[in-house]
Amino acid sequence: MKVLSKIFIDALTIKQAREHLTYRQLSEKTGVTAVTISKVINGKVDTAQERTFDKLNDWLLKEE
Repeated sequence: MKVLSKIFIDALTIKQAREHLTYRQLSEKTGVTAVTISKVINGKVDTAQERTFDKLNDWLLKEE
């Protein structure tokens, strides 16, 4: 399990807003379920499976 820092969650939220993505659209781009994305962004969970963290982190680092 990976700990989800406030900085990581804020970065997800900011990039999601900049790209005007819904949780469902972000789910399609990352391969992480919309429910999990919602829980992460809304602070309902503070850890994630390593694979989930890696998928979200890869999306954050991807330049479009």
